[in-house]
Amino acid sequence: MDWVVKLNPDRNPRKRCLRVGRMSGVRSIRRISRMCPFPGKMSLLRGYTRMYDSEAVRSRLEVGLALERELVQTLRREGWTVANRLPARKWKVYVIELDPTVRKHRKVRAANPDADPAKPCLYIGQTGREIAERYMEHQSGTGKKRGARFLEGSCIGLREDIYAVFNPMPQLESLVLERELALELREEGYTVLGGH
Repeated sequence: MDWVVKLNPDRNPRKRCLRVGRMSGVRSIRRISRMCPFPGKMSLLRGYTRMYDSEAVRSRLEVGLALERELVQTLRREGWTVANRLPARKWKVYVIELDPTVRKHRKVRAANPDADPAKPCLYIGQTGREIAERYMEHQSGTGKKRGARFLEGSCIGLREDIYAVFNPMPQLESLVLERELALELREEGYTVLGGH
């Protein structure tokens, strides 16, 4: 499903004030234009609307947030007033050490072919909530987002020595850091889950 970065105008079109956002499930600019009641919308939408999908490495959310931020900066440079606020620095990346028995799962071994059995198993995640609260959800297998199915009952503890220096940060940076930290630790020989 494609996502689209869209523009929402301020109620007063003379203010040249816009809000940049993301939409999912929309495949044409015409559908967006029906939702944007302001003069000259089609020319503006054609110039600034970007369709996107996930890339090989980056998730749709990461790609969308990066495009949204880029579009906000472009519009501001061109003299538009953009109503988007600065990204909130409330997101956190965390690392959980896992019981070594998670290596017995075929999917874990396939994702970590060069893992050093002497190094611990780690789960990399990111959240907009408190890390301790998210950790308890992983440990008990509760919550809306359960995370990796191998975590329930396998959590040994949080590895603050790895992640504490980075937190908090905006959501886009947390997604990038989560992915890059997982790749880096995997290259160092750790068995890594998550990080997507």
